[in-house]
Amino acid sequence: MINDFMKSVAQFSDPRFRKVVLIGVAGALATIVGLWLLIWFGLSSITFFADGGWLESAADWILGIGLAVLVVLLFPAATVLISSLLLDQIADAVEDKHYPTLPETRPQPISEALISGLKFAATALALNILILPLLLAGPVYVIAFYGMNGYLLSREYFELVAIRRYDARTVEAIRKSRQKKLWLAGVGLTFLMTIPLVNLVAPIIATAFMVHYSVRLGTYVPETAV
Repeated sequence: MINDFMKSVAQFSDPRFRKVVLIGVAGALATIVGLWLLIWFGLSSITFFADGGWLESAADWILGIGLAVLVVLLFPAATVLISSLLLDQIADAVEDKHYPTLPETRPQPISEALISGLKFAATALALNILILPLLLAGPVYVIAFYGMNGYLLSREYFELVAIRRYDARTVEAIRKSRQKKLWLAGVGLTFLMTIPLVNLVAPIIATAFMVHYSVRLGTYVPETAV
């Protein structure tokens, strides 16, 4: 597993890896700055205090600082979201470099990818909301967070790469048959997602890692193609 991770990190010299990183960062910057300007101009047209004066100036400063904090908080999420739309290119780059003899990927309907993504997002949101009360329990929340998100991330990234060669039903069956091993990998990916700055490129590392890991588990090529 560590070797799979190291190979994934080492491939950041690949132009296709750098391209996805740059698009993610640039797209996130443009999105966040645009959103900040839109909110700022909208709020600046509103007068909070009829008499104006120092109270109005203080309110403007507080709003400005609040928006700046919002930009900082949203930037990683926006970067991850935009780069996640290009992860197929990462899988292609890994296959071309390390597994050039693999058969061609199957065409994936847009509806299939959309439904899968929406199901994952809904499940992740619901489960993370459900465990929020465990924040009061301290270490119990940490265990629940890593355990649950380990399952979610292993499922998401395995399905992301496996769906390139199998239909959705077969992907689910394979995932369940390797669930324990995939869960352990998912816990590692969850830790990666919580490291500042590293989390900006974590989806790229996770995708590359899962290609290597799936090939090693023998779950990446349909039996008819072997």
